Amino acid sequence: MAISATQRPRMFRFALGAGSLCLLLVLKWLDWHYPLPAPYPDGPATVVTSRDGQQLRSFSDARGVHRYQIAVSDVDPFYLAALLNYEDRWFYYHPGVNPFALCRALWQWLAHGRVISGGSTLTMQVARLLDPHKRSVTGKLKQIARALQLEWHYSKSEILTLYLNLAPFGGNIEGVEAASRRYFNKSAHSLSINQSALLVVLPQKPSYHRPDRYPERAKAMRNKVLRRLADSQLLAPEQLTLLSQEAVRLEQTMQPPLAPLLSRRLKRQHPGQHVIRTTLDYTLQQRLSQLLANTKHRLTDKSSAAALIVHNQRAEILAYQGSVDFSDDSRFAHVDMIRAIRSPGSTLKPFIYGLGLDLGLIHSQSLMSDIPSNFDGYKPQNLTGRFSGAVSVTKALQHSLNVPAIQLLHRMGAERFEHQLRNAQVQLHHQDANLAVGLGGTGIELMQLARLYRSLASQGKVQDLSLISHSPGYPRPDFSLLSPAASWITFDMLSQLSAPDRVVPSNRRKIAWKTGTSYGYRDFWSVGVSPDYTVAVWVGRPDASPVVGYLGATRAAPLMFDVFDLLPQDTRNLTQPDQVRSVQICWPGGRASVNTPADSCHKQLQAYTLNGMTPPTMTSEGNFVTESQWPAELATWLASNNAPLLPNKDTQLRITQPRNGQHYYREQVSELRLVVSGAESASSDAVRWYINHVPHSNATLSLSDYQGDVVITACLAEHCDQQHIVIHP
Repeated sequence: MAISATQRPRMFRFALGAGSLCLLLVLKWLDWHYPLPAPYPDGPATVVTSRDGQQLRSFSDARGVHRYQIAVSDVDPFYLAALLNYEDRWFYYHPGVNPFALCRALWQWLAHGRVISGGSTLTMQVARLLDPHKRSVTGKLKQIARALQLEWHYSKSEILTLYLNLAPFGGNIEGVEAASRRYFNKSAHSLSINQSALLVVLPQKPSYHRPDRYPERAKAMRNKVLRRLADSQLLAPEQLTLLSQEAVRLEQTMQPPLAPLLSRRLKRQHPGQHVIRTTLDYTLQQRLSQLLANTKHRLTDKSSAAALIVHNQRAEILAYQGSVDFSDDSRFAHVDMIRAIRSPGSTLKPFIYGLGLDLGLIHSQSLMSDIPSNFDGYKPQNLTGRFSGAVSVTKALQHSLNVPAIQLLHRMGAERFEHQLRNAQVQLHHQDANLAVGLGGTGIELMQLARLYRSLASQGKVQDLSLISHSPGYPRPDFSLLSPAASWITFDMLSQLSAPDRVVPSNRRKIAWKTGTSYGYRDFWSVGVSPDYTVAVWVGRPDASPVVGYLGATRAAPLMFDVFDLLPQDTRNLTQPDQVRSVQICWPGGRASVNTPADSCHKQLQAYTLNGMTPPTMTSEGNFVTESQWPAELATWLASNNAPLLPNKDTQLRITQPRNGQHYYREQVSELRLVVSGAESASSDAVRWYINHVPHSNATLSLSDYQGDVVITACLAEHCDQQHIVIHP
């Protein structure tokens, strides 16, 4: 049967459509049966960065390759223009294969018997990087097929991004960003013209043209790119002349990793992430790392230190140093002491007093009984082994007296205190709630302590601290630990203490701070909070062996103030809440003076209260004294120890002899008397002396035993002063 003339076009269109459909189905089957290889089959080469993208630490993939993944927008525009001009001018127009370039390359190969120019597009180069092949006709056909497959699955921008991150640049470096940082110590966003030209051509023969090994070869290839750019009018002739004469200049640095322990932790938490951008401030992290490295020479063998800096308003960690020196294995450098669970010593005491304020049990000048006491079988002792008798809440907290803190904790209940911390998502590590928790009979991380102390500048609210920049779930929920009024009063009480060594800080700021020393002299803490920043410091031995002669006040506190000196000036002040009212109160009753008979008001003090509430004085058992009289146990103890019912006014402990910075010569002076002021109400043997951080048994220093720089420390309770002298032969 003959086909008419009118039927032929329809039959042709049908055959063409059917053939196209069959071809499409075949291609679809081939694509499904031979899928594109994964871009990163050996896992990500993770880079941990600061908040502004600067590299803190890099981790290779399973093949040992280092890569810093970036987007097209992160690369210098001139580099992109040079890359496309030199490698693939028609990149945005061809379907993955440029037939004219392939024909030209084939003709040159046949004419000269060797490869003169390549015909590969950028897409084909990406195809070879994803699926390597032999240099043969079969391999080239496979590369072409993969290139077409790439164009099917990816946009041009995505293909260019793959090239920017997969191109080899010598050794174990892949990607233009890693190469830029490796060879020029800068981001690919800031490349110069010559640097861009060199990185454009380097992937062609990365090992042969490595600029750190073969600078002249690299220069020759760079200049070839420059000439091509000049021919395309991307460079002026005079630029070409000047740039071609310039030597290949590298700026390679072998800087050790910053925040290495944090980077390791984040890498484990985010194993599939290429770039982990933290909240850390790069410059501040550098300075903190250097400060701790300088500090380690003043520590005993096997001792380490850790420090954390928090921005209070943003609840973000700005610097994180988990060990004193990551390169010193003798100090257990790979143990992250920020996340280690250790005994906090006295650092929880401020929150005992803060909760006592909220419960209406005390005000800032409530009379406390620092006397031998038995709390259901628990008999706390002060660090000095001595007692002060009648003390105010403020002085008890500032001097870190143990008995008053346990007196208050016993009254409110250890279970209630722990429940309040648990509600604020602060985890303590012990079996059962008990009074010993108030003196360090528990475990806690340094990061948790930083969260706690930040609440004193955040209206009593505890918030999770952020380590990942722009992390999901922001803003994070906060949990109420103390009322704004109680947190403000606690901050005020702690901020009245001056720095232990009286060094004038570079930025004068109001800092509420507290130290802690764990039982057995294993952990030494100091945590401080200003309106804008919280600084937490731990010093000790990671293996938990004791360091006799150390205290939180003599070892951790000076380091904490050094860290504060790294910080910029605070930009805000803490506003006194309306609920905080200053009220004149009377001792011994503790009530407002207007409600106390004149003959019962033996001493007047100005106290901060919550809404003007002035709870009466408590006995050691925690019962309120209903009459304006001394608690019976306190009065009995004072009488038996010939102590006055009203102690002398406390002044700041100071070393008055010898003077700071004084030089002494052994041929002229054989010994020095050690004298303090500000401890008039304490017996002379209550003051503890340390020479070069080692306990000293008396108040006389024999110069024959020392030479060079000598550190003299005096401590009363946990308040200390320190002087530095020099002894010459």
